[in-house]
Order: sequence, then C-alpha cells, then structure tokens
Amino acid sequence: MSNIFLEYMSKRISEMNLDDHIVAPGPVITISRAAGCIAEQMAINLAHRLNKLQQTNKWNLISKEILHKTAEKLNIHPKKVELFFKMNNHSLLDGIMLSFLSKDYQLERKVRNTLISVIHRFGAEGHSIIMGRGSSTICSDIENALHVRIDAPLDWRIKKIMKMKNYNRDDAKTYVIDTENDRVGFRKAIKRREVKCNEFDITINKSVFSDNEIIEIIITALKMKKII
Repeated sequence: MSNIFLEYMSKRISEMNLDDHIVAPGPVITISRAAGCIAEQMAINLAHRLNKLQQTNKWNLISKEILHKTAEKLNIHPKKVELFFKMNNHSLLDGIMLSFLSKDYQLERKVRNTLISVIHRFGAEGHSIIMGRGSSTICSDIENALHVRIDAPLDWRIKKIMKMKNYNRDDAKTYVIDTENDRVGFRKAIKRREVKCNEFDITINKSVFSDNEIIEIIITALKMKKII
C-alpha cells in the first residue's frame, strides 16, 4: 500500500462527518465472504479495474479503515474495536469485552452504533468496496449498491485453510466453524437479526471461478444494475 494512498485515506477519515446527510449515496460494493474464501486481493484488483474502466482514482477497498475511524470516534485502540467482530454470543460480549475495554456498560451500544455509522458513511460517500463487517446489512438502504457474497463448499474452504495456515484438517475445520460463528454473532450484535440470503444481489462460488473471473462477474452485475 503506497504512502500516497495511506495519506489519502487518513485525510478522508479525518474529514468524515457522520452526522451529515448525503442525498444520493453510493455507489458502493459490499463483499461478504465465507470463512476460507480469501477475497482481499481480489477486491483490491477490482478497485484498480474499476478505476481504469472509469478513468478515475475514486474506487478504494475499505476494511481496516472502519476499525480506525470507529476507534478514533470512541477514543480507544483499534485492536479493542476489533474484539467486537470476534464475539459470538451476547453474554460473552457483556462479560469479557466490557470488562476488558471499560467499566462503562454502555460501551457495547456505543461501539455498535459507531460501527454502523462509520460503515454506512463509507458506503454513502460512494466509490467504496467494503469488505465484510456486516456492510451488506448496514448498507442495504443504499439503492446504488451491489451486495456480493463469496462462498464455496465447506470441504474446499477447509482445504484452503489447511494450506494457508498449515493446519491439520481438524484444526482447519474448527477455524472455519469458529470464524463463521464469530461473524454470525457480529451480525446479530450489529443489527439484532440474521442476514437473509436475499440481502445479497449475487453469490459467487469461489471454488469454481478464479479471482479474475469473479471481477468480471461483479463488473457485469454493476453494468446490469446501471451502477457503472
């Protein structure tokens, strides 16, 4: 990641006003992926492709910026905000997270509401590719949007984790299941409801399509929805 991009994102984050109303929000692409479906580099390449296609430099992948902006608003460390994404049930969230972060028992609500505001703001500002973080749910009211789900059969995902992390099969399966549970728990915490299948415009099987093919599918869908 270049220094120029880091400086741009730092300036963009510092200038964000979460209270401003944006009349015609978007365009935004949200990408949800099942555990084991690595998609960050694909999303970076998608941003490059869109910028080249539209002769602009506006499209960017948004991921860690969400943590930093939320931490900035709450005046806490981004690592502590990241815990919010990893809690898979509400009692654990109350018991461990709140005791670790603060004695303020309103902190969970503050983190949740700030995360929602930050993610929605990035989506509303437009030309954002938001990776995970419940973004498909949070940005579901933005019409100028494409919500993508990257999935694959469980066995395929387990094998990917085995190779990537040098895990045995049992450890890889545990990792995949635990990661999915964490993400389900986060989605419940962020919106108090399950993500339904119709919240995604398209679901792509990563075991069948390469990253370049997935990019082409997404671009075709963007054109069909007249987003680009």
